[in-house]
Order: sequence, then structure tokens, then C-alpha cells
Amino acid sequence: MNSFRQASQIRKNLITGIAGILLLQAHVISRADYTVQVGAFSDKARADQFIIRLNKQDFPAAIYKNKPGPTALNHVRVGPYQNEVTAEDARLRLESRGMPGFLVGNDPASSAQHSAGETILVARSDAEQEPANEPSSFDDLFMPAPADTEPANGATSEIENIPGEGWVTENDTGSSKYNFRGFLNSKYAYTYPSPGHSSMFRNTLELETSGSFNANVSWKLSGRGVYDAVFVMNDFYSNRVEDNRQLEGAFHETYLDVSSGDWDYRIGRQNIIWGEMVGLFFADVVSAKDTRQFVAEDFDLIRIPQWAARAEHFLGDFHSEAVWIPYMSYNEIGEPGDDFYPLGTKSLPGNPKIRNDDQPAQKLSNGAYGLRLSMLKAGWDVSGFFYHSVDAAPFFSRSVNNNGQTIIRPEHDKIDQLGTTLAKDFGAVLLKAEAIYTWNRWFNVDDVTHPTGVVQQDTLDYVVGLEHTFLNNTLLNFQFFQRWYTDHDSDNFFDRFESGVSLYASTDFNSKTEGEILLISGLNRSDWMLRPKVTWDMSNNWWLAVGVDIFGGDSIGLFGRYDDSDRVYGNVRYSF
Repeated sequence: MNSFRQASQIRKNLITGIAGILLLQAHVISRADYTVQVGAFSDKARADQFIIRLNKQDFPAAIYKNKPGPTALNHVRVGPYQNEVTAEDARLRLESRGMPGFLVGNDPASSAQHSAGETILVARSDAEQEPANEPSSFDDLFMPAPADTEPANGATSEIENIPGEGWVTENDTGSSKYNFRGFLNSKYAYTYPSPGHSSMFRNTLELETSGSFNANVSWKLSGRGVYDAVFVMNDFYSNRVEDNRQLEGAFHETYLDVSSGDWDYRIGRQNIIWGEMVGLFFADVVSAKDTRQFVAEDFDLIRIPQWAARAEHFLGDFHSEAVWIPYMSYNEIGEPGDDFYPLGTKSLPGNPKIRNDDQPAQKLSNGAYGLRLSMLKAGWDVSGFFYHSVDAAPFFSRSVNNNGQTIIRPEHDKIDQLGTTLAKDFGAVLLKAEAIYTWNRWFNVDDVTHPTGVVQQDTLDYVVGLEHTFLNNTLLNFQFFQRWYTDHDSDNFFDRFESGVSLYASTDFNSKTEGEILLISGLNRSDWMLRPKVTWDMSNNWWLAVGVDIFGGDSIGLFGRYDDSDRVYGNVRYSF
């Protein structure tokens, strides 16, 4: 009980230091006192999927965010409820369905010590555990919600609009009709290995509007425009690179949602996220990726949505999902000479000519389809999936022309993937794991006499991660990952078993400033990436981040090939 009181006191002290945010919170939930938190996700799409599942079981749910910025968590809460008794009843019903949670709301007993409407954390369980030992049981949990959480924009019609978090218009009945939001993200980077040069001044504007036609049909429309001013600042890069990334514009997530009984349908351009680990992609096989900054970028800027039709069915704790992608999007790999072009050109003999990415023709026979089944039971979130597609990532075949020059062609071929994911919390420790078996993917070989330079291999990729959050909002994450080439070719660049580890840590220096560091290292050879970063939440609308991306190791390694691309950067984002 003493530790419980100490934890409560820590949260009360935190509230005193961030009174401005609490006033905003008081305004937002003034109509009700309690919600039940049942999950916290770093990826909003996963939070949205959980909300759909809760709504199907007659639990009203919404997303709350603890802060703006790239590391913000999407807290899923059920409610709101007018009093603690009804909220506790909901918590017990959720727990009986394998979704344990804890109460968050206004504590009437503390009214003499706090201003009216002030929000603090209230935890209840049969064993009266400490709040730190009561995390959610669902997928991408990082921590129990701190007291400074605020609803994310557009979560449900129960949440009022927040200044700086988007604009909402209302119809005559007062319910949400449509909303408008977006962000402007500006990132400057300087690559310091000789010759030092400005390598990025990338400015991204995203605009989004969404709304509903009725209770069963809703929509979303969004787009992004990008201008990289680094090509005005210097002439370090070739015209080919400049043409590729100076100016861009495209639809982002743009779709129609239709709900009918236990079925939900989404048609249009969308992110489909089947897995999420820290710093690397494993089971997240459906969305294409923008790899022009490698993985040294926030995932919300890396993912490229697919034009797809998706059907989901909910039956109690069971969830099934079918996906059809008639015309695929492929990874954006950039052009030779850019900092993170995926082919290690330094290891290629002679002066090869590298063709443009040879993406397959957009026809139905080159489409993709998949099925994912998942179940949430007794705190275990387990899923399995099958996915057939043309590989969104290219392989690099080799040939020699009549003049004796080597020609490199980025190409794509069909693959099949079978995977599984699981997540389970054990007190304050979260276990996450993913495994994917891939058939018929092409890999490069180190035999320069090989006619095509590539061989087909089957692989098993898996990753196991453990995550722990301390009371001071310090998070530690450790992951072990491995690739097994089940039919390993002796000419393959890589060993039969390629292993690696990652370590991620983050902590709040104060209520506005967070520090984090990510280290990923291969174990077969010298090969590593280090990414320290500090983020400052300047206001409800603005955040600023500064950091360093450092790469090292063998030139054929995943990270070592970029050892001359080390950089420092600054990133500012305005959300509206």
C-alpha cells in the first residue's frame, strides 16, 4: 500500500507542474468523470483497429494522446462514464473478456487539494495493485497513461475539438459532420563525413479531412506535398537524385469505410499494419515503404499506403481480416548516388550502369491478397497471416551488354509469406514477438561470374522483444532478431543465420522534453546504427527534435554500407 501511495503522489506532483495541460483536459472531459484505459499504441492504425473491436462488443471507445510529436502514444479508453461505479462495472466486464484496464478520471476525494475539474489517475483492481503494474494486455502497449493525456483529434463524436488538434464542423444535431487537420514537418540534415554537405531540407505538408455520411458510412481524404530545398542549397547530388526527391505530391490515406453488422469494409488507399517492432520492420509486410532515408525516419513518414479493399469480421474475441490489393504500391528506393540507395555500390566491380526501378505492370495478375486471423484471450494477443504479393522491395539482377558493361536492374518478383505475431504483458514487462516465413525471394551473391548475380532463397525471420516502463516514464526495450536462410546458397553474401540485437531507451527529462536512443547491431560482423534524439514539445501545436544518425561496420552489412552517411539533424513540426 505504501508503494501505491508513493505512485499516486508522484502523479499528483506531475499534475501540479503541468497545470496548463490539465485545464485543457478538464474542459474536454467535463461532461463525465471516468474512463477505462485498456491499451496504448505507438501506431494510430493499431489503436483504431482496437477501437473497432471494442465498439463491436458495445464498448464506446476513443483515442487519447499523451503529447504531440513522433513518439506520442495513442491511449485507448472506454467510456466516458458519469461515476466510478459504472466505470468500474465496465472495467470488470472488459477484464472478463481478456482486456484488463484501469480507471482514469476526476478523483472526488482530492477536490480539496486540486482545482475543480482537475484530472488524475485512479487505479482499481481486486488486488489493488500499483498502477505501474496494471498495463494493458493489448499489442503495442508502452505504459499506463500519465495524468497529462488529452484526447486525440477526431477519435469519436464524444470528444470535443481541441485548439491546435484539427477543426470540426457540426451539423444541426450537434454531432460531428467532418473535420480538417494536418501538419507541416520540416527537417534539415547535415552529413558530416568528408566531404561534409547539407543532405536534406525536406518540407512536408499533409492535409486531411474526414467525416461521415451516416452512422454506417464514413470517409477520409488526405494528401501530402513535399519540397526538398537542399538542391537549391548545393549541387552535391546528381540531377537524377534531384529529380527523384526535390518535389513530390500524392494522395495519402484516402478511403471509404462501410459498417454492416459484424462486418467492416474499407476501400481506398490505406495503411494496413500487421506488426510493429521498434526500429525495424518484420511482420509489417503489406504497406510499402519510403526507404530513401533508410529506417532513420519516423514510421508515419516511411509507410506508403496501398490502394486496397479490406473486409474485417468481429466475433467476440476473434477477428478476421481479408485484404485485396488490385494495383500495388512499391517501395520508394531513390536513385543511385543518394545517401541511402539500397544497393551497396562501393562493393560493385567496374563502373556498372544502374537502371531505374523496373516495377511490374499495373494489372490484376500482379495484385496482392492476404488473410489475417487474430484472437485476444486472457491477455494474449495472437495472430496469424498469409500474404501473396509482388515483393514491394526490389532485388538487383546483373547482366552484361554488348559493350562489356555491367547492367544492374532493380526488379520485383512474386513471393508468399506466412507469419504470426503475439503480445502479452507480464506485470510491468511486455513480451512481443513476430515470425515470418518467405518463399522465393531473390538475394544477391558475391560471385562476380554469376550470370544474374541473384539466387532465390526461402527465409525465416523472427524477432522477440521485451519492454519495461518505470514509474518515472523511462522505457527500456530489448529485441533479438534473426534471419535463417533455410536453403542457404554458398554464394550468398550473408551467413545461413544472420542475427542482431536492438536496444531502445527513452525518458522524460521534464514535462516538455524527452530523450531517446536507439542502437541496432548485427552479431555476425561489425554492423550497427546509433540514433540518439531529444524532442521538445514547445506547445500544443509545435514540437522540435534534434538528433544524430550514425552508421558503422562492414560495407556489405545492413548499416555499414552507409558509414559515410552519418548526419546531424533538426526537425520541427506544426500540427493543426
